[in-house]
Amino acid sequence: MENSFSIIDILETSWEITKKNFLLIIGYSLVAFVALAIVQFIYLGLATSQNVILSTVGFFAFLIINSMANLGFYKLIFRLIDEEEEDFSVKKVIPSWKNILSFVSITLLLGVIVATFTLIYTQLLKNGSFADFVEIIKNNPIYFESLAVFAFILLLLATMRFMFFPCFIVDDDSTGFESLRQSKALTHDNLMKIMVVLAMVVGFIALGFLALGIGIIVTYPFTNVILVVTYRRLVNSYISEHPEEKKVGL
Repeated sequence: MENSFSIIDILETSWEITKKNFLLIIGYSLVAFVALAIVQFIYLGLATSQNVILSTVGFFAFLIINSMANLGFYKLIFRLIDEEEEDFSVKKVIPSWKNILSFVSITLLLGVIVATFTLIYTQLLKNGSFADFVEIIKNNPIYFESLAVFAFILLLLATMRFMFFPCFIVDDDSTGFESLRQSKALTHDNLMKIMVVLAMVVGFIALGFLALGIGIIVTYPFTNVILVVTYRRLVNSYISEHPEEKKVGL
């Protein structure tokens, strides 16, 4: 794949890959969606039971299936980018256990971070002064909107810096934390480009929902193809600029 980075070129390349392999990509997406829906339904049923062991097993089963579905899709796109579609088989897009465990570890890390901040916030609310401060923020539109914008910017920056970690797990066989470090290094000098790509992704997903929700069947896989193509272009560019490094960020 070329080293140049052009938004138009990325869109054209992503569309060509999607159009050329439409049935394969959509077929995989539908199968993965149905499998995840079934597993999630089973997990929710187990979660409402009083059996902690079954609930735990269901939770980890859902994490593993979710990891397999997401990483499998990335593996499929990488094979299509490398023009190996004629050699396609289900076995070749199944991620390794190392890949799955790496993805699960990052998913759990994100859950722990969210749970920790939620717990801290809940405990702080028990403090009268902090609770009064929160009420002031809620009752003042300017303060509330400013805080919401600040939180959105932080979330956006974090998303842009670490959004390529699944690609590194699949493409570079990286561990969870290694993939985060590599994603951070890859996006260091490319935030504006990535912001444009991310805006396009959000726009396509929004269009999918506007089309009675049915359009998401096409737009969601397409946006993931865009992300993988963007990743490849950025990696090729990074390697050409840092020939002394065998891996991104190392």
